[in-house]
Amino acid sequence: MKRIATVFTALALSFSTLALTSTAAIAQADVQAAYIDVSGHGEIEAYPDYLTISVELSATDKDVAIAKNLVDEAFAQITTIAKNLRIERKDVESVLINNYPQWQYLKNGKRELIGHRVTRPVTINLRNLDNYGKLLESLLTDERFRVSSTQLKFNDPEKYQTKARRLALLNAKEKASEMSAVLDQKISGVLWIQETGNRIHQPVMMMESASMMRSKADTGSEMQIQEQTISQQVQVRFSIIPD
Repeated sequence: MKRIATVFTALALSFSTLALTSTAAIAQADVQAAYIDVSGHGEIEAYPDYLTISVELSATDKDVAIAKNLVDEAFAQITTIAKNLRIERKDVESVLINNYPQWQYLKNGKRELIGHRVTRPVTINLRNLDNYGKLLESLLTDERFRVSSTQLKFNDPEKYQTKARRLALLNAKEKASEMSAVLDQKISGVLWIQETGNRIHQPVMMMESASMMRSKADTGSEMQIQEQTISQQVQVRFSIIPD
């Protein structure tokens, strides 16, 4: 019985040694496997579906109620502008009103309340981009409105990002094949893929002062929106073998 146990122990040690040897051989093969790392870039051009304009309404007065009423009147004007441009009510959003007390600090270290600044942020989604110039002109020629940002957007941005990512992967494959062929190699597989960046390029919107916009109001100058660039960046490691 003792002899049988010794035989099983020896067999177990042999299998363990074989397994360790096989694992080491595989690991060594992985270390020695040839590969090439390349980056890929892809981009497409697409016309945006709509734009979002962020506007801040504000008024300052010693009486907070008066300041709020002035802001409410400004918002009523915003809704009138939107209605005239056939912008739906759901595309005009304003749920917050903020009050900032205005203090004056005295020489004795105390402070004195001199008024209230009431603000109301408004977000407008413009679906008909042909009306962009008219909307912007209406906002910038009124001193009660301050346009803080304009963003061009897509209804389905992932659709364009997927197309750009595919182009980036094809670009990486083409680069790897070309570089490998120069050294008499060819790609044999993919070891890993990493997405390193995606971007929808936003144009720089040049905002003119209200006085400049008033001087151009009679000319009806148009604001043109161009196609936007959607780009993707990937990093790919390909295994290579002799050709």
